[in-house]
Amino acid sequence: MLALRCAVKKRGAGCRLTESIEIDASPAGAPALLVWPPGATSGDGVSRVAAQVLALKTLAMGLGSRKARVFVPIDASDRPVAGAVSSFLRTLGNEVPTLSIHRVEIPARTSEVADRLAAVILSGTEETDIAIRNGRVEVLRYASPDLSDAKTTPSAGASRLEKSPEGGLDRLIWNPARRAAPKEGQIEVEVVATGLNFRDVMWALSVLPDDMLEDGFAGPTLGLEFSGRVVAVGPMVTRFRVGDEVVGFCGGAFSTYVTVDVDHAAALPSAVSSESAATVPVAFLTAYYGLIACANLQPGEWVLIHGGAGGVGMAALQIAQWRGARAIVTAGAQEKRDLTIALGAEYAFDSRSGAFVDDVMRVTEGCGVSVVLNSLAGQAMESSIGLLRPFGRFVELGKRDYLANTPVGLRPFRRNLSYFGVDLDQILLSRPDVWRRLFGEVLEGFERGDFAPLPYTVFESADIVEAMRLMQQSGHVGRILVRPPQAGCAPKALRRTEFQLDATRTHLISGGLGGFGIETARWLVERGARHLVLIGRTGAASQSARDAIAEMRARGADIHVEAVDIADGPAADALFSVLKSEMPPLAGVIHAAMVLDDAIVANVDERRLLEVLRPKISGAENLERLTLDLDLDYFVLFSSVTTVIGNPGQGAYVAANGYLEGLARRRRSVGLPALAIAWGAIEDAGVLARPTATREAIAARAGVRGIKARAALDLMGDALAFEGGPSGDGVVVIADMNWSTSRSNLKGLISPTYGRLLNMLEPDETLSRADVDLRELIQRMPPESARRAVGDVVIEELARILRLPREDVSRSKPLSEIGLDSLMAVELTLALETRLGLDAPLGEAAGAFNVTELAARILAAQMSGDHNFVVSDGLAARHLDVGERDEVVELLARLEEANSAAVADLTGDLDKPG
Repeated sequence: MLALRCAVKKRGAGCRLTESIEIDASPAGAPALLVWPPGATSGDGVSRVAAQVLALKTLAMGLGSRKARVFVPIDASDRPVAGAVSSFLRTLGNEVPTLSIHRVEIPARTSEVADRLAAVILSGTEETDIAIRNGRVEVLRYASPDLSDAKTTPSAGASRLEKSPEGGLDRLIWNPARRAAPKEGQIEVEVVATGLNFRDVMWALSVLPDDMLEDGFAGPTLGLEFSGRVVAVGPMVTRFRVGDEVVGFCGGAFSTYVTVDVDHAAALPSAVSSESAATVPVAFLTAYYGLIACANLQPGEWVLIHGGAGGVGMAALQIAQWRGARAIVTAGAQEKRDLTIALGAEYAFDSRSGAFVDDVMRVTEGCGVSVVLNSLAGQAMESSIGLLRPFGRFVELGKRDYLANTPVGLRPFRRNLSYFGVDLDQILLSRPDVWRRLFGEVLEGFERGDFAPLPYTVFESADIVEAMRLMQQSGHVGRILVRPPQAGCAPKALRRTEFQLDATRTHLISGGLGGFGIETARWLVERGARHLVLIGRTGAASQSARDAIAEMRARGADIHVEAVDIADGPAADALFSVLKSEMPPLAGVIHAAMVLDDAIVANVDERRLLEVLRPKISGAENLERLTLDLDLDYFVLFSSVTTVIGNPGQGAYVAANGYLEGLARRRRSVGLPALAIAWGAIEDAGVLARPTATREAIAARAGVRGIKARAALDLMGDALAFEGGPSGDGVVVIADMNWSTSRSNLKGLISPTYGRLLNMLEPDETLSRADVDLRELIQRMPPESARRAVGDVVIEELARILRLPREDVSRSKPLSEIGLDSLMAVELTLALETRLGLDAPLGEAAGAFNVTELAARILAAQMSGDHNFVVSDGLAARHLDVGERDEVVELLARLEEANSAAVADLTGDLDKPG
């Protein structure tokens, strides 16, 4: 069973969505259409929603079979209507496959918003759920929280990012941390942003052992650089005052607060914002130390900068220009090379082939370069040394060749070449006088305007894994920054208390006489409610409802049944007039009223639309209007998971539920209680309890599987225990989903909006993500079945790591060809060792094999280590016929050949600039 929350990922001014990207108005050959729906009309919510839904339907039908990328700005000032329109567009997009619909929430029609909107449209972005807020572009991500435990996010005033002893990005956690009062010569800083470096990614994955970091400045911690504001100063500190904005270095910088020596921090240059300052320390100090302190780069000299689109590379390019040198850069992708040219490099070549050697010699007329700032390894590193002219200087930033102890021929050094190895961690620890002086010179360059902060992408603390995966895949330009959790108070999403009902007050359920409404009433009574008002248009018309009411009354509950249409304003007024005079004060409201009339959008007319919208929207408006002056404990609105997936054939129903979710968010924003529950399919109560074919069709088409009413309501209780739901915005989804089925049948789910959910694609019924006993598997299954079962586990972990649907993971292609890089291979190894209980590590060469080969190797290793099996040449003969045994022997031979190369490739990721 899955409980979901809506999470918004915020990106700062350096967001690649709107800046520094190649403009392509129609990358897929389809025109981009900007559609302004009619503004909010006068009248109630039903009329406002209906006007926009019908206008959008008319537009879609008018386009016919034409392909188009449709951008729909949605007025954020009317949150309920915005929720309705946004949700309806999901259904429309699924029903009209020729349209790629992009929802863009805007605050108002201003020139600034228009500029941002134009940039979004022209960017060719695949994002479908976008918001323009406060000059920034934000995108939506659905995520899955754990309603049973709030430990995964800090609830204390301070927190720190920590890794699991087992390693793995998915095991990172923001833990509560103790703030350290500054001692003499120290300051305490509230962190605004922390720079992410490859060092952090590799240590989080346990690629870097602790002993390789213990002798460095930061030690075995996450984070090396920060920017923030001084909140306390220790004795004898005169350089800083509370409120000063600073930038600096410290171990464990992924924290809400850090306490550092004053010598490890510096005042922000006047032209640099607090957030963008976090792009400066590591990148600029590394590049400045290498080019100026080591290489003494001179005006007019040629400098070759490898990794020119990374953080250090882009800083080095600025330093080279300031120095008056001529820069040649390399980068792995054409768009990155184009960017470096735009930033001032004279030439940019491909770092992934050896062709850059000839290219550099050609543009330097056979003379070569004076300085190389290197992050390549192996042959590319040696070739770069060969590009140096006499008295040239080679500055090594990488770690790959050090770890591999790569031999280097000395012949080129006969030309008076110099070699410098640079490790910033060691410089910070062992040469404090040097780095402080150099960092001061860097900051002076910012004050003069010689340097500028680097472009960056910023992630919220909850998105730390996504940030690390982006760096892991080298998908970024410039720097990646992470904002810490909000300091000083716990987000409301994490304030969990036991949900308790007030037995002395009244609890009202509209739609309370239907199947799920009655089950909700029973649940309330079991939780202690003693005064209930159940509302339905026809009263307790069914025998099952009457039986349930009698049962609850027998348990001591006072049940009032009212035959009232809650969407009828005067009738609702009269009802509340009676309740206020005859019943105890109202404690809470649950709005469960609904009408279903499924039809594809093309067949929805005004009459059918209004019939579906009215019970939910008008009913909610009346309940809100009549309770605004009451001190309620809860205000719950029953929505549907169809708002998330845009279920075809239910456009009107989806729009109605989207309105309820928008209403919940609006109430939460002004401090009123509200929680909208987007339910999945309730299989034993309500409209799906009897028609099995309908329930099965929903599961087969949309992946929405049935859940028991009682289990669903218990999850609602968990959600009510958090103020505003786990996301804090008042909306939570409670559904049992097969996301593989959903993605296969619903076009809209290919959007990045659903990327995190699709990481949880369903395993086979026989193999969940639970641990697997390999020995037991071998004993009870024939060889081919066992290999297939282990392969299923491999595919499941690959799908999670690569963020692919399981069906897209090939069993026959080498893992490296389907996107598994060396860091991901380590993560896969850790996951498989844990899941399968392997006694010996797999090694780092997993990417050299395909799924079937890797599964065979795992089985062979397990069997060879079991003394109950006959072993020959280190392999088990039992359970393997001759052909299979020969295959495994060949695989292990290939493993030995590939191992050293794979390890070198793995450690090479240390060289990637952060």
